[in-house]
This record gives sequence, structure tokens and C-alpha cells, in this order.
Amino acid sequence: MDNTNERTKTRTRTRRTGLISLALAITTTACLLASSSSSTLVNADSSFINTIHSDPATAAAATQNSSLLWGIYRPNLYFGTRARLPDTLMTGLMWFGTQDLSGPDHIRHGCEERDGFEKYGWLKHDGRTFGTQELKDTRNNVDLTTEFIKVPGGNHGGSWAARISGKPIRKGEPMSISTLYYIGLDGDGQLNVDTASYDVKAPIVGTAKELGDFDITIQQTFGSETTTHYMGAAIPKGSVWRAKDFVKEILTHKAQVMQQQGAIDFQPQDLYILPDQLYGDSTNILIIQMNYDSEFEFEVRFNSKSSPNPVTTETISSAISKAEDAFDKRFEDTFHLKQHGYSDSMVNFAKATMSNLVGGIGYFHGSSIVDESPTYEDGQNDHLEGPVARRPSPNPQMTAPASLFSAVPSRSFFPRGFYWDEGFHQTLVGQWDNDLSLEIIKSWYDRQDSDGWIQREQILGEEARSRVPEQFQIQYPEHANPPTLLYAISGYLDRLSNATNTFSVGAFGNAAQTQFSSDFAEGEQDVLNGRLANTDLAKQYLAELYPKLRTNYEWMRRTMQGGIREYGRMSRSRVEGYRWRGRTKSHTLTSGLDDYPRADLPSVAELHVDLLSWIGFMSRNLQRIASIVGEEDDAEEFEDHYKAIVHNVDDLHWNEEQKAYCDVTIDETDESIQVCHKGYITLFPVLLGIVSPESKNLDHILDLMHDPNELWTPYGLRSLSASNEHFGTGENYWKGPIWINVNYLALHSLKTHYVEKGPYREKAAKVYNELRDNLIKNIYSEYERTGYVWEQYNDKTGHGQRSHPFTGWTAMIVLIMQMGRA
Repeated sequence: MDNTNERTKTRTRTRRTGLISLALAITTTACLLASSSSSTLVNADSSFINTIHSDPATAAAATQNSSLLWGIYRPNLYFGTRARLPDTLMTGLMWFGTQDLSGPDHIRHGCEERDGFEKYGWLKHDGRTFGTQELKDTRNNVDLTTEFIKVPGGNHGGSWAARISGKPIRKGEPMSISTLYYIGLDGDGQLNVDTASYDVKAPIVGTAKELGDFDITIQQTFGSETTTHYMGAAIPKGSVWRAKDFVKEILTHKAQVMQQQGAIDFQPQDLYILPDQLYGDSTNILIIQMNYDSEFEFEVRFNSKSSPNPVTTETISSAISKAEDAFDKRFEDTFHLKQHGYSDSMVNFAKATMSNLVGGIGYFHGSSIVDESPTYEDGQNDHLEGPVARRPSPNPQMTAPASLFSAVPSRSFFPRGFYWDEGFHQTLVGQWDNDLSLEIIKSWYDRQDSDGWIQREQILGEEARSRVPEQFQIQYPEHANPPTLLYAISGYLDRLSNATNTFSVGAFGNAAQTQFSSDFAEGEQDVLNGRLANTDLAKQYLAELYPKLRTNYEWMRRTMQGGIREYGRMSRSRVEGYRWRGRTKSHTLTSGLDDYPRADLPSVAELHVDLLSWIGFMSRNLQRIASIVGEEDDAEEFEDHYKAIVHNVDDLHWNEEQKAYCDVTIDETDESIQVCHKGYITLFPVLLGIVSPESKNLDHILDLMHDPNELWTPYGLRSLSASNEHFGTGENYWKGPIWINVNYLALHSLKTHYVEKGPYREKAAKVYNELRDNLIKNIYSEYERTGYVWEQYNDKTGHGQRSHPFTGWTAMIVLIMQMGRA
């Protein structure tokens, strides 16, 4: 009996209610012309740790805002800082080689795979106050180290410093580079630079909205003394991100003028120098240039005038040393890798991998492009594929500016927020820094519209759009993505249960045994784990988030609804069947599995087993949250939904002949048929714990996973069976290569649901142990071989391939190492 729709209730919900144009022109004074719009969203007027408020929740929020106000929040750059504010002060590092005249054509600024670095990435980064990064620029023969440290104090997020040092990679070869560090103010405020008497070695004094008064010092601290050059200009708001273009035009223009004047004997380091001038009446960008041909070091010191703790060279050294020691201790206390017997080299690999994830957290602000125009109704023009063709009158529009705080999959290739990826990111981040992860999760749900839709790809502002092909910039409100943020929230619920012994895991959950340590420095627990240690704060966070979770769930069920009755399909529930929108013949981008084969032709009659599994996962975890926040009627409704989905996964999608879970469509006579492409899709009912440990279907799925002719390899589970006709064909993105996020889902589900229960527990344990060992061995060996963690791995060789460094969900190898054997 289908009782899914028995309960109806009236609920009160909070309703939340567009191109930034930018033109760059270089004149004889080389000024930029642009325009931008902004709004202020964050109030950072609070002390760093010991904020005093009468309301604990307000105090906790203010503490987080202040602790997280400043950071390395420009992950698309090799090194850049900004405040977590919409229009604000930003800084960044650039450099180029001066060994020949091509230097300005190869300025290093944004992370680019074509730069051909031997390796680059954070070696250690705690996500809040400290980080150290290595960048091996092979072409320019320079090994750069960037260090970042924050010092708390005052009312504006404290002060911070960056230390940049360089040395030759190849000792016997020359190194000749020009470094440029810029300070740019994109919003209200000013840099108090006197055009008549500017001293390049004096502190730069300024003020900015919500940052107050500050000064910045750029000072060489080691190496042969070099001449410092500079340039400043008054550029329009919203232009700081174009600093590289600005510098290239200035240097090229100056060199052309000198050559036209007969200068032919100048060396590149003499030719490509800034003009030592300030252009415009109100300088809001200042660039400092220093040239080096041997080992060097310089510092950038930002001091907030509201802080009683100024940053000096001495305090930087001391603070970095203490922060590094604290990082090492906390990493072991969190993940216990040395305790598990891993070598120092493997522990350092894990530290770097996790650090690149948290060091890739960014703050993004700007408009996005959304097409909300009506689509054809189901059954009308069904032969038309894709979101544009499915619209009688496409009408993409620019939205109002908005902000997002998020990690990114890849600093070089995907330096923006992806909904499908972010839940995996936050599963690891939450283990490291619980409250940082909760801030990011909240930021994502703040991007949800009143209907419950969240853009699957967050392309906010011109800077973000500059890295995305035009055809992928538009977002469509009927397009979903796997709801992985709930996966991260489920991890939070497990940590709550283990930390407090207060919150029930729920009727359908099974908490992973994550250890919670109370061994923190004074004040640190409040910042990192305030919503773990304080059950009132935890409940309030979940209560505030819950309406959005519920609305998003309802949107998913409503928008992704598939047909059951219409096609005479037999199932215990006549409601629980779903299909991804946005399908084309070759791609289902909304599923997250892009080119994975489905039915030959898109059809309104399709039902997708992975989507049904995700909806079941949502209902199971929403039941847990509803119970915690006191929504008992909702909890019972979610329980009903979940039970119906468990039935329909088998009733609609199990194929007894193939011994696999399959998608459903119709044939040319409109008869319902199953479409079986064994691979990741087949596994989802097990990956998300929908299948009972007692089910005979589990036995077949375990066999499928462990069969070398199907999914098993020495390097991890391949995405599509080697016996499938589509294996390795076409784009070959999800048609065979090994993806770590899905392998992690397999391991976590096996250990959580199947290795200790049911008649197949021994087989599940065998698959779990061997798969875990294979993944750890291969990803670590590839890191050692190439210097990078990769987007995916070849199923025949184990070699990393496609974008790199890809320390988004591939960083979950750290959790795999932590898991231990079954």
C-alpha cells in the first residue's frame, strides 16, 4: 500500500527573493576602464576569539566571521589574499622570467596547467590561520615558497603576513625572475598614497569599509639587495582581478616605447620594469616589483589598526613555527595516520592532499546567468534535446550579485563551486574543522532560491566567467545535481552523536566511528568545534538550516518526478520514481556522471536508479534531522518515503537476468524496459546504503564489484564495466576511468552497512580491504611519480589523468587512509 502522500500539512517557510560589464583599455598612462556593482553581506565588526555577546549563537556567529574574515580566498591564483567580503581589499602575487624577452607573455598569476610546473600546492594549511605552499616553476628555474600567517586581535579579523621566498630548482643554472605583488581596493575606501612624495619602502596606509584602518608593508628580508619599482593607478571598481592583464599591457607598452626611441641593448630585467609612477587622483591599486637572480625572500605585512598585536618579521617567524607544530599535532590527533603505521612520506602526502583542499577554499561574489524561461511540457517536442532546445524562447538573464564561500575541485581547471563536488569536500573538511565546514554548507544553502533550487555550478562574476566556456555559463532551474551536501551533513550528525552521546543516529543511520578530541588550545575548540561541543548551538544550526533542506527535498521530488502509473509499471509505491532533467543522447550532466551511458534516446519515460537512490538518501537523513529539531510529523513522513523508495529500488530497477540495478525506459512500442549498463550507476543502491545487508542482491553487486572483467582493477573500481559496448569510447570521461569520490562511497558504505552484518559480511570485508589497499597504493605512488593528485585514474595503468592538481574529492584518500581495515 502506497501511503507516501497521506500526510499534508501547512508549513511556513521563509522566502528568499542581472552582466557585470568590464572593458579594459590601456592609454598612454595605461589605466583600466571598467564597471561593477556590489553589496555588503558580512559584518566582521567583532573580536577574533573572545567576542562578548549575551546570545551564545550570536557570539558563535561573530567569532566565526572574525576568525574567517581574512584568508587565501582566491584559490584560482597561485597566491592571493582577500577578506570574506563582497567588494574589498585584495592582494596577489605575480612573477615572470627575465631570462629572455618573452617574459611578459608568461606572467604567472592564475593557476594554469599550461604553465608546466613540476609541482605546486599547499604542503600544510589549517584553513584559517596558517599555510605553507611550494611552487616549482620549472621553466623559470625557481622554487617558490609562500607562507601565510594570521595574528588575532582587534575588531577586523586580526592582522596577517605573507612570506615569499625563492631559490633555483637546478643549482647549476641561472635563475632570473621579476616578482610583482599588488594591493588592490575593489570597494569603498582608499589607499593613502601621496603622488608627490611616495616612498616605495614606506608602509602603504589605507582604509576600507568593514576593515577599518590598516597599513601594508612590502619588504625584502633576505638576498642580494634589489631595486624596487612600482606603479599605482586609479582603476574602476571591480577591476582588481585583471591585474595580470594590466601589468602585461604596461610592461609591453613601455618596452615598445623604449625600442621606438632606439633602445636596443637593454636586457629583459632592465626593459620590463614598472614606470615608478602613480596615475590618477585616487590610487586604488599599487604594484611593487622586485627582480632577483639568486635566492631571495620578502614579506607582505598587513596590520589592522584596531589590533594591539602588530605583525613584524620576528612575530612572523615565531607564529609560523608555532602554527606548523600545532598543525602537525592536530593532523595526527584527527586522522591518526602515524598510529595506523603509515610512513612519514605517506603522512606528508596526506597532509599536503588535505591542505590543498582547505587551501582551495574561496570567497566568490558576483552575478550569475540563469534562464528561467518556460520549457516545453513533457510529451511536447520530446525529440528536442538539451536545455536550450527544450525552451520555445530562451531568455538568459543576469542575476543580482550574490556571494558563496566554498572549496573548489581544482585550482587550475575548476576554480569555482560545484554542488556535486562540494558535499564530498565538506565530508573531509568537516572532519578537520567542523565549524568551518558548517559555514560553507550554510553558504551553499543561502544560494538556494525560494523554490528550493540551487545552481549546480556557481559561476559568480566576470572573473569566474572568464574561466568557463560560454555554452556552460548559463544555469537552468530545472537542473539538479546529486544532493551531496546532505552527505556532509550526515557526517556532521555522526560526529554529533559520537561527541555528545546526545543525538540519536536515527532509525536508518549508522554512524561512522569518528573520534572527537577535546584536546584543544584555549579558545580553539569554540572556533573549530563549537557546534559539536555545545548541543544548543548544534540544534540551533540544524533548526535554522532545516527549512531549506526540506524545501530543497520537495523541489527535488517535484521537479525530478518520473512516471510509473503512466507506463504500467508494477511497484509497491506508485510515486517513488525519478529521472534527471537536462538529458541529451550523449550526456546527463545533471547526474554528475556526464557521459555515462543511459538509454539510447532521452525520454520522459525514463527512470534513473542513481537518482532514486539519492532521493532515498535524502529522506533517510532528513528523518534524522527532523527528529533532532522536533519535527516529528515530518520525521514520520520521511520514514514513509524512505521505506517506499527501498521497495521501488528493487521493484523498478533490479534486473534478475543481469543481476544488476538498471535504469528504466520504454521501447518503440511504449513497453517499459530496463536499460543495463553495469558500472557506477548499478552500484548506487549499495553505495548509499539503500540495499539491506540481508538482500541477495547485495551478493551479486559484490561479485560485480570484484570481477576484473567488470569493475575491478588493481587501482580502484572503474566507472563502467570493461564488458560494456561503450567502455572507453567517445569522450571516455565516466566510461571506464577510476574516480575517487565513487570509490570512497563504496568503501564508506561497505564499512558502515555491510562488513559487520548479514550473510555477505565476509565477502564485503574482502572487497573493502582489497579496494582500500589498491586505492591508497596507487594514488600515493602517482603522487610520488608526478607530484600531483589527479582528477581520475586510468583503469589499465593506474596513471593519473585529466586536470591536476585535483585536490577536490580526490583528497578523500585521506579519509580512506583513516578508515582502517575491516
